[in-house]
Amino acid sequence: MIQGRLVPGAYLLLDAATFVYLMVMDAPDINAWNWLLIVPINLFLAQIWPIYWIILHWIA
Repeated sequence: MIQGRLVPGAYLLLDAATFVYLMVMDAPDINAWNWLLIVPINLFLAQIWPIYWIILHWIA
């Protein structure tokens, strides 16, 4: 029963942690206009965090 809650909870926790990491890394670049692009892109990357951390993070 706990496994049924643990896996989705862990996924969402790492999703949120990835979003916070991406926002902190992009904070110097955010101004009044480009946050309209940065926040949705970071939300998307946070949702696919396994792909981001395995592939995209190491390429960029």
